[in-house]
Amino acid sequence: MRFAGYDLTDPNAITNNTVTRKVGAQFFIPSEDQWYKAAYFDPSKAGGDGYWPFPTQSDAIPTIATADGQGNIDNDNLNIANYNRGADWNGKNGNVTTVGSGGPGSGSFYRAFDMGGNVWEWNEALASSRGLRGGSWDVSSVGLQSSFFLSFNPTFEDFNVGFRVASP
Repeated sequence: MRFAGYDLTDPNAITNNTVTRKVGAQFFIPSEDQWYKAAYFDPSKAGGDGYWPFPTQSDAIPTIATADGQGNIDNDNLNIANYNRGADWNGKNGNVTTVGSGGPGSGSFYRAFDMGGNVWEWNEALASSRGLRGGSWDVSSVGLQSSFFLSFNPTFEDFNVGFRVASP
């Protein structure tokens, strides 16, 4: 594939967890720095360039999202995220919500929506494992905070883990 972000044909890279982004990739999983900046940075924050503790352009803990029968956030406000099992719909005690349905209150300065809550998102952080950021629909507000980070082997799978695709 011409625009593929990674070469997954090298079994040693996969086995050794050393798969890296191809130069010139048009679509990819963001690096830790890219993900963090897209979620928390705000050049217009009071006092100059700065970072918010929550990915909703706020210093305050976000309001817990609730959802309608189709999974859209139905209690929009200026600081909202889907966490702490608040979005009950489709017969579930907490569930993912439609990305962007929280409106501007779920967005970052860069208009990246729902970076807090919904699902933990993989990033390219690489040590002995890969990074996860953002929290999910079933964790407390601590998981949404800029200071919180998880890492797992990239073979890890769970109902509350996903990824975000980025481009240059």
